[in-house]
Amino acid sequence: MIFEVVTINDIKLSIGKICREKRQAQKLSREELATILNVSRNTIQNIEMGKNVTLDSLLRVAYHFDLLLDIQRGLQKIQGGSQQNDVPNFY
Repeated sequence: MIFEVVTINDIKLSIGKICREKRQAQKLSREELATILNVSRNTIQNIEMGKNVTLDSLLRVAYHFDLLLDIQRGLQKIQGGSQQNDVPNFY
């Protein structure tokens, strides 16, 4: 069986890419988005660069871009799925 390895960094970079694309689609600068969300411009930059941020900051961005329902559905799918973990934990 071949395992697809996904790292934490891969996920952070994917989240950052989505954030940047959504921000640019709304024609917002990092500074403008930061002001709207009451976070620093550096926080937005860190998210987009795949660096560490607080969960609260990440969820504020997700809320702004209407992604919370998608996240909730993903979590519900995990909770309702099988208890078996076929993917090795590399964390």
